[in-house]
Amino acid sequence: MFARLLTLLVALLVAGGVAAQAVRKIPADAPKGRLTARQLPLVTIDGKEFRLAPGARIFNANNLSVTPNLVPAGTPVRYELDAQGMIRTVWIVDAVPGVERSGPQR
Repeated sequence: MFARLLTLLVALLVAGGVAAQAVRKIPADAPKGRLTARQLPLVTIDGKEFRLAPGARIFNANNLSVTPNLVPAGTPVRYELDAQGMIRTVWIVDAVPGVERSGPQR
């Protein structure tokens, strides 16, 4: 009985450590910009208007999906475009130290 309890405790400790080390995978070539949401599906990044692709995702600093209307105007982001030039994925980077410096500077 004690061995099973000890095994369970060790498994929970290891699993908790793995979950705490989740890292956002932002492509190194993802452009940077400041996002301002307009009327859906339009957004503006650094003064240029883009369309959100169907199924586009916006991730906050905790890697949770958020809707465009919850993103404050001028929020620093990294983003990824699809083949048609529409925004496929957006990562909010203002609250994640070091993310702004990864990859090439744009």
